Amino acid sequence: MSPFYTLVNKSSYELEVGEVSSQTKWHYISSTEVNEFLVLEQTGCRDLSSLLSLPNSLCYYNSHNSIVVAQCLPLWPENGSGKLCVRVVGSESTSQSFFFNKQDNGTLLKMEMCGGIIVDVNLSDHSTVISFSDYYEGAAPALLVNHTPWATISYRQSGSSVFHELKPSETRRFAWDDPTGVRMLRWECRDHSGELDLLKDDFGQFSYDSQSQIHWASFLDGRQRVLIFTEDVGVVTKARQAEELEQSDQEVKVLLQNLGLSLINNSKRQEIAYIGITSSGVVWEMKPKNRWKPFNNKNISLLEKNLEVRGQRAPETQGSCDVTGSQVNLSGATMMMRQPFSCQVRRNFLSGIQVEFKQSVHQRSLRAQLHWLQVDNQLPGAIFPIVFNPVLPPKSIALDTEPKPFIDVSIITRFNHLSVFSRYFMALVQEMAVKIDQGFLGAILALFTPAADPQADSEKVELLLTCEKCQHEPHTEGSCLMEASRTDASGLSYFEYFHISPIKVKTHSLSSPFHLYLKTA
Repeated sequence: MSPFYTLVNKSSYELEVGEVSSQTKWHYISSTEVNEFLVLEQTGCRDLSSLLSLPNSLCYYNSHNSIVVAQCLPLWPENGSGKLCVRVVGSESTSQSFFFNKQDNGTLLKMEMCGGIIVDVNLSDHSTVISFSDYYEGAAPALLVNHTPWATISYRQSGSSVFHELKPSETRRFAWDDPTGVRMLRWECRDHSGELDLLKDDFGQFSYDSQSQIHWASFLDGRQRVLIFTEDVGVVTKARQAEELEQSDQEVKVLLQNLGLSLINNSKRQEIAYIGITSSGVVWEMKPKNRWKPFNNKNISLLEKNLEVRGQRAPETQGSCDVTGSQVNLSGATMMMRQPFSCQVRRNFLSGIQVEFKQSVHQRSLRAQLHWLQVDNQLPGAIFPIVFNPVLPPKSIALDTEPKPFIDVSIITRFNHLSVFSRYFMALVQEMAVKIDQGFLGAILALFTPAADPQADSEKVELLLTCEKCQHEPHTEGSCLMEASRTDASGLSYFEYFHISPIKVKTHSLSSPFHLYLKTA
């Protein structure tokens, strides 16, 4: 029986891991023998009590497992605390407790002997891998910088009673005093205070006295979150706008008005489906700032009607038209909107496929839009002529909304020599409908099913025999756990803003008696 929890030591230290418990007894498991238990009462642990207790006797550590470097061990929890702690073999201090049953993409645990250990908890449906690795630059939750010559900043974790001081012209790395608590940083300076989420950029200022102001900013420098306090407003401005003001040195824009693709079975000389990507109808747009923004569908319809009427009038009677909440001048070479604000107006359409890519020294952005995608069933006697298409919203809702593409993806990524950080990721997908009958499904399967290959069949038989042989070979528990831990080999991904819209699909499926009759005949 394979364990649900697996401990993996990727660090350069020999570690011991134990559960956190309020009981007065504990279990010790040696580094390689998982079937030998030593049960001691608290009063009998004179030689190991210093290794197994936290300050103030808050809790004791259960089931310490010794893990040598690059070794995997199973973890069988013995209580419901859901917390673990770790220590270096030979050290008299232990780390703070952390949850081993919750997803954790890297938490720095303070340790006196080695400075710190990074713990990662990777949850899946059938297993959980708890790995420990060495500290690397940027792993600390925050780097605190006091750039003032006279102010002292006090800081602590929200909910914690342990205060720390950041003296003038001092820089310190911050780590959570309680990884299981609220992960917010609270700072204080005289009568001013603030609470920060270290996963987001933020900035502000406060008055230190009647003659000086202190500015602060929280931003990312590579993989490291930096919180700086300074009286120099230029430092904060540069930290906030260093990458926002960068001019792109590469820019690629691809526009495809329409695209069609037919699926044809050459052996049967039969067209199965037609996949079409098409552009939108007429779209009226305004430019209030630096980019074009479409009107809502109601105003688009009114502007289009007024344009048709204007073309039938005499030139001296052509002028402006009123739409809901706006007044637009349609005469002249450049069309303008006068109310409620003045801006340029144009008559345009949305391309079927639009891709825009920009890149600067430290940032790249991608915007991809697919306006309309439709799959038509080309088989004779099809129950559902349209297999796939986006679903238009109800008219009562559509009139007050602007035209939207079927798929809209926006990605903004910042990068340097240390890491890649996704500053913005958004994917919007409109509601869609899928209608499939048995005849269409059978035709698609016949199109993509390869013809029988005797050589491929013989290779499959050999592969099955090899797999069956491997299943009967003995495997050590350590090798199995090491193999399972390799699933946790993916790199970390950092996101500042991440949003994927809910995906709503309407499905219909029926068997096609007409196609069954044709096949039988």
